[in-house]
Amino acid sequence: MNPSQEPVQPPDEPVGYGLAHPFGAEGDAPDAPAPWWSLSRTPRRPWRRTALVATLAAAAVFVLGAPFGLLWAWLAPAVPVVQTGTDIVINDSSPEEYIAADGWYTLLGLGFGLLVAIVAWLVLRRDRGPFLLLGVVVGTLGAGYLVGPWIGEMIGRGDYQQWGRTAAKGATYLAPPEVHSTGPLLVPAFAAAIVLTLLAGWSNDPDLDQPGAKPGYGPNTAAEQDAWPDLEEAEPGRPSVS
Repeated sequence: MNPSQEPVQPPDEPVGYGLAHPFGAEGDAPDAPAPWWSLSRTPRRPWRRTALVATLAAAAVFVLGAPFGLLWAWLAPAVPVVQTGTDIVINDSSPEEYIAADGWYTLLGLGFGLLVAIVAWLVLRRDRGPFLLLGVVVGTLGAGYLVGPWIGEMIGRGDYQQWGRTAAKGATYLAPPEVHSTGPLLVPAFAAAIVLTLLAGWSNDPDLDQPGAKPGYGPNTAAEQDAWPDLEEAEPGRPSVS
């Protein structure tokens, strides 16, 4: 080698198999993906939308208490009564109609709360979360405790009161049904709360309160794209999440 020539400097980048390393140059560590808890840092839905959906859900369920009460009044048996001249008494020593009226209200309230919870879960899937649960529970509580018995007991109440004022002694009549205990009135709200809580617990969505949450198996694709926007550019060969 000619002494006047300067020695050749080694290249800065490794050559050979180092360039073919699946993660770039050999010895370079790939960028670690964001941890799973970073999904909780994605933007939440606006609180005004959350409050609006919860309020509308409560109002819609509250109004549904009217057909619920009508159905109960149609199915619950009437109570036979007799006019004694001084008062109206039950024309039976052990009336089963009282128990039947409460039983029908309990069964119908259980089905009402179950149906409302499932429909709210499926229709309002973009707004699932504690506020939707609160709205549905408040709505079913109002429907079962206030609207249902008020509408149901109002059916035939005017005719019954008119009969009581004009009936002769010994006359009989079928009084409209009434709810005689507090427990059945709370069944719709209790059933809705239990069903929505179980659906949320069995759901495989990573976060029910994230915008764009979709039911299905695997991670939330929309939330993952928000949390890792540059992941596809960093790893072009990374398989997409289904």
